[in-house]
Amino acid sequence: MSEMSTDFVILKTPIQIHDIGKTSGFIKVPSPLHRPDFNFIVHITRGKAKQQVDADVQSIKENEVLFIRQGNVTALKEVSEDATGHMILFEDQTLNQLLSKQELIKLFSANTVIQLSKESSAWLTPLFELLSIELYSPAPNLGICYSLLQAGLQKILTSNTALNKGVNRNSEITFNFKELVYKHHITHKTVLFYADELAVSENYLHRCVKETTGTSPKEWINKVSILQSQLLLQDLTKSISEIAFELNFGDPSYFGRLFKKVVGITPSEYRIAFMQDLSG
Repeated sequence: MSEMSTDFVILKTPIQIHDIGKTSGFIKVPSPLHRPDFNFIVHITRGKAKQQVDADVQSIKENEVLFIRQGNVTALKEVSEDATGHMILFEDQTLNQLLSKQELIKLFSANTVIQLSKESSAWLTPLFELLSIELYSPAPNLGICYSLLQAGLQKILTSNTALNKGVNRNSEITFNFKELVYKHHITHKTVLFYADELAVSENYLHRCVKETTGTSPKEWINKVSILQSQLLLQDLTKSISEIAFELNFGDPSYFGRLFKKVVGITPSEYRIAFMQDLSG
């Protein structure tokens, strides 16, 4: 987990857990955008927080859970002083061992906040505390850690009515499309490439993605590329033209227009705002 903030104690394990109440005071909010090389869960038991996931800002409050997929661009936007709960980080390999593909799609396809009952949320808290005790022990037993995390994930899956429904073909295609875009958006920006990879027609892919996310495949590809450019704009040694070419945009002026369409401001204005946040 190379991109984990140095504000946290780094565990040499494929699962990490952090107590929000104990760590929130050490985090600079809003945090910079980053693309983590791990998945994570935010479980709030008191207070509230706001987390950017790709281009959307999700509000999380008491007894709610947010799943953030490896590949998402994310940032912590707000956290209340009274916030408590846990943040659990885990690598893709771990996740694939613990959940089926259908369960993965249910948890991650929409990036929505999952509302839990007070009873289910209260059930998760001591389980995550046990996970923390085991992980921070001198010689953590990973088998126990995996079992605890799997129990927590299953509790979340079975506690929310919407997650008990079957996964339809459109959701599965959209999930696979988004995974491919995260991997290939720099080199492949055409809808045809992704349709071919998924062995479906462009029209069918458009219908699936539009129905599931509310945006077209082309809009999604552009959005992921622009999110990546926001990360690169934080490196002040790179010019905007260099960033445009690095992301395989042949025309920096087209990149600038697309950036403004997606973000609402120009790349230059975004960089100025980022510098002001740094100095604030």
